[in-house]
Amino acid sequence: VNEEASDENVQPAVQVVPRPPLPSQTEKHVRLVAWNCDILSRMLVLVMVRRKSGNVRPDSRWKIKQMEAKFNTNSGSLLSEVTAVIALPTHAQHYKTVDPSTVHLNEKVVGQLQRYVKAIASMYSDNPFHNFEHASHVTMSVTKLLSRIVQPRIDEAESLHDHTYGITSDPLTQFVVVLSALIHDVDHPGVPNQQLVKENTDLAVVYHSKSVAEQNSVDLAWDLLMVDGFEELRSTIYATESEFRRFRQLIVNTVLATDIVDKELKALRNARWALAFSESRATDLNRDNVNRKATVVIEHLIQASDVAHTMQHWHIYRKWNQRFFTECYKAYISGRAEKNPIDNWYEGEMGFFDFYIIPLAKKLKDCGVFGVSSDEYLQYAQKNRKEWASKGREVLSEWIEKVHNDPTLQMVKKEIIIEEQTPEVPQQDLVAADPTTSTSE
Repeated sequence: VNEEASDENVQPAVQVVPRPPLPSQTEKHVRLVAWNCDILSRMLVLVMVRRKSGNVRPDSRWKIKQMEAKFNTNSGSLLSEVTAVIALPTHAQHYKTVDPSTVHLNEKVVGQLQRYVKAIASMYSDNPFHNFEHASHVTMSVTKLLSRIVQPRIDEAESLHDHTYGITSDPLTQFVVVLSALIHDVDHPGVPNQQLVKENTDLAVVYHSKSVAEQNSVDLAWDLLMVDGFEELRSTIYATESEFRRFRQLIVNTVLATDIVDKELKALRNARWALAFSESRATDLNRDNVNRKATVVIEHLIQASDVAHTMQHWHIYRKWNQRFFTECYKAYISGRAEKNPIDNWYEGEMGFFDFYIIPLAKKLKDCGVFGVSSDEYLQYAQKNRKEWASKGREVLSEWIEKVHNDPTLQMVKKEIIIEEQTPEVPQQDLVAADPTTSTSE
C-alpha cells in the first residue's frame, strides 16, 4: 500500500510496493480495477441491507480486534483452519424489508475499498496466465454463478433458502466468495506448487510444502486488509464476532479449494461431497448437513470459476489455454519445470476434460442450485472437449510456432544459456582479483 492506501495521518502497518502494469495493459488494468470495485461495492451494500433488516447490532470493535489479532500470518497453519462445515445464518421470518436504494456506503469505506482492490491488483505478477486479468475472469464467473441463483420473493424466501443451502440468504457469504476469487492467486510465481517444493523456496518451507501458493495468497491479502488504513472497510464487512468468524472461515476454505493438484486435499473434498450429497442425506434438512452442503457447493463453485474458460465459448477457452501453455513453456525454458509442455499438451488437455472438468461441471448440475448455468457449463465443457479432440493438434502447432518466435521468451532462453555457460570462478581467484584484499595482512 503506498501513501494513498491509508487515511490521513494513519501509517499503514504493511508496505506493499505496487508492480506497475505494462503500458499496453494500463487501460485494461484500470478498467478491471474499477469493475471489481463496483461489484464488491454493490455486494457490500447488500451486506449492510441484511444487517439493517435483521436489526443486527454491532459487537464491540475492541473484541473483534482481539479476534483479528489471533491470526498469525505466515505461520504455515492455514490448512488447519479448513473446515468441513461452515455455519451460515438460518432463515429469519422476522426480517423486515429494506430498500437497497436507501442504503449507501460512506465515502471513506468506498475509498478504502478502491485502494484495497488497487493494492491487490498490484500484487499480481505479470504472468501470461496467473495474473490480475485471470483473477478478474474468475471473479466474473463467480458473480455470474451467484446471480443465477434466483433471488427470492418474500413468499418463497424460506423454501429458496433451504434449496440453496442458505447461500442465497446470506449476502456476506456471497461477498466473501467474490472477494476470494479476486485474491486467490495474489503473488502467484508462474510455476506450480510442486516446483516451489522442489526448489525448497522460503514459501515452501513456511507452508510445509502444502498448498504453498494458495496459503501465501490468503496471508498476503489478509495482512493487507488488517492494515490500520482499512479499519472502516473491515467494520463494514463484518460488524459482529459471528460475521468475523464466517468471513475468516470462508476466505480460507474458498481460496485453498483452488489447489486442485494436491491429491490428499482432493480426496478429502471428494469425501465431503459424497457425505453431503449421499442418497441417505438427499432430503436431510438437519442444520449441520445443510451447512455441509453449502460449504461443499462454495468450494466447487470457486473451482469451476477458476477454470471457467474450459466451460465457455471455444474462442475463450483457446485464449486462456494458450496463455497457460505459454506460462508453462516459459517455466520450462527458465529451468523451472522438468517437462516441456509441448510434448504432452494435447493429451494432457484431453485428460483434464475427462477426469476433472466434465466431472466438475456435472457436480455443479447435481447440487441443483445454479439453474440453467449448470447445464450451460456442462454443455460448453463437452463441446470444447470435442473441439479440442478434432482441432487441438493443429491449434497446438500454432502456439508452438508463436512461443518459438516470441522475442521475450527467446530472451529468457538466452539468459539461461548464458548463465549455464558462465564458469564459476574459484573463491581463491576472487580473493586474488580483489584489489582491496591484501595477502600481506
